Amino acid sequence: MKVGPPSPAFVLLLFALTPVFVLGAVGPALGTTELPEERVVAPPVEDEDKLLLSPGSVTVVRPQEMKGEQKNLPELLKQVPGLHVVETKGRGAYTVASIRGSSAAQVAVYVDGVLMNLGSEAAVDLSTIPVENVERIEVYRGYIPSRFGGASMGGVINIVTKKPEKSGGTLSLGAGSWGRARAGLAWDAPLGGGSLFLGLNHDRTDGDFRYPNDNNTPYTPTDDYEADRENNRYANTDVLLKWNDDHWRVEGGWKRNDRALPYPAPGADKPESPRGADFRVDQWNVVLARRQTWGDLEWGFRAEYLGQSKRYDDPADTIGGWGEQHNRYDTDRLSFALDGALPVGDHHLLEFLWNYYDETLNTDGDVVKKMRGFREHNRYSWNAQVQDTIGLGRGDDLWLTPVVRWNAADGRTEFSWGAALDWRMSREWTLKLTGGTYNRAPNLYELYGDGAFVIPNPSLRWESGTQWDVGLAWKGQLWGGEATAELTAFGRHSDDLIDYLMTNPRFAQYVNIGKARVIGTELEVSAEWAKWALYLAATWMDPKNETPGYMDGDPLANRPEWEGLLRATRKWERSSAFAELRYVGRNYYDMQGEVGWTDLLTAGLGVRWQPKENLKLVLGVDDLFDKGPDLKLFAVGTGPERMLWYPLQGRTFYVSLIWTF
Repeated sequence: MKVGPPSPAFVLLLFALTPVFVLGAVGPALGTTELPEERVVAPPVEDEDKLLLSPGSVTVVRPQEMKGEQKNLPELLKQVPGLHVVETKGRGAYTVASIRGSSAAQVAVYVDGVLMNLGSEAAVDLSTIPVENVERIEVYRGYIPSRFGGASMGGVINIVTKKPEKSGGTLSLGAGSWGRARAGLAWDAPLGGGSLFLGLNHDRTDGDFRYPNDNNTPYTPTDDYEADRENNRYANTDVLLKWNDDHWRVEGGWKRNDRALPYPAPGADKPESPRGADFRVDQWNVVLARRQTWGDLEWGFRAEYLGQSKRYDDPADTIGGWGEQHNRYDTDRLSFALDGALPVGDHHLLEFLWNYYDETLNTDGDVVKKMRGFREHNRYSWNAQVQDTIGLGRGDDLWLTPVVRWNAADGRTEFSWGAALDWRMSREWTLKLTGGTYNRAPNLYELYGDGAFVIPNPSLRWESGTQWDVGLAWKGQLWGGEATAELTAFGRHSDDLIDYLMTNPRFAQYVNIGKARVIGTELEVSAEWAKWALYLAATWMDPKNETPGYMDGDPLANRPEWEGLLRATRKWERSSAFAELRYVGRNYYDMQGEVGWTDLLTAGLGVRWQPKENLKLVLGVDDLFDKGPDLKLFAVGTGPERMLWYPLQGRTFYVSLIWTF
């Protein structure tokens, strides 16, 4: 008999009854419970227990451990179980994330507490977020702690940049295949009773890699040719300035992303092919925050401004229609947040958050004028949530963490809740159960379109859904080294799922397509010995469309069934060598499950050498066997495999030099 994961109803019933059973059993013996420490400044990650971050599933990625490998944010996130990076046009192009089968719009992305999700975008473009000055990346799946505003249906990616600590700096230079070049400067200095941090970075590439082009005629090999990828360049520049002392934090940032917008490669990647369009995004933000304590209450506030300007220029009319060469999208958002934590008695830690957003989107340009589209859209929204960490036993081995949320947008308020139960069965083993409800208001882009090609749909309904997971975590000794492992089964169900549908060859619209269901399993293993380190992440997922009608039972697009990464490192006194294997299984391209991508297995390796204490050299190669350009589109049923419209970059060599002063 086939046994599947427990149903959401079973998990939620277990949450409801567990406190009754536990209190009945241990209530008379309850003593003082040691509440988890509420930390304002993150401790060193290697000393941190994940349960202090979240009672649910969380993975911490440390970019500084891979510094010099020239990985951007999407590539770093590929090592997180349950997270799939959607990059249909390759490195540097528009890239989003799906967590546990969610849509990209259901994933919230934060940088130093600033929400990157804007109403002017369907989802956050991860390729535009710099990581050179990042201390850590936290990825929360399932249960979302109350310190993140809103009820994120998919999950949260929380990016924490470096905190100014000591005088000195780092200069890094890098180069790679296909015109890749990087430069970065990070500098710390004491200033006015606090510390100042300055980060400057630039990253660019031509992206003109070579690949075999079958001219979109797989049955006639005589017209095949070797092509150079055209219109695939990008250049990213960013500046980060931070100052903080024991209570205050002032932060300002600016970044620019310049990229070429390619059109399909078959037949349009020859030297005489016309130049594609140019797309520029400028974004800047300012943050003022303070934290302090009043007795047992630790609290803080944060005021933010975030602005974004997008410019589209297509002088040759290679992508859009005639007379649609120049367009602009500008967003301004003001926000304020108030949060705190208060121990209540010996068994409760209350945490709360309230935040408010005022966002304006302005659209202008040739398309808006031609189509007589709307130029300005506004949204006012707020979130309020309360979380209670409850000690249920003597000591710190059993915790129940419920959270309630109120989310409001455009005059409508929705309620959701979540709960997590953590039982430390022994020093090595921990059992985790979480579940809850989630919702999401349609953003401005989904409601009102882009003023032209995306048709407005003001009648869009809020998405809603439920999630559950059951996890078993282990931490202990393995063959003389330190090791951790976590296996989690998860499930989620969405109602009124919002998706992008073409209404005719020229126009599209966001609509509520109905229901979706995802079940899956995650495995994460990490082990470290004196000379070796090993990391494994693997995900199995079964995503299905459950909308009544012709799509019922079809797979959901951009959600592969299997995905995994294996990384091994060998360490010596002043050097190390590393190798990676990454696998992505067959992945459907459309909502009907008729067209998909073939599976992809890539290998990478490199060496790291430190001739001096303040000097490091990194050499490596990604996709050693040049498998990226071989990725194909396949048709379910009959038909040949075809090359991708936007082939992926293959074998890429790189070198980096890092000097600390």
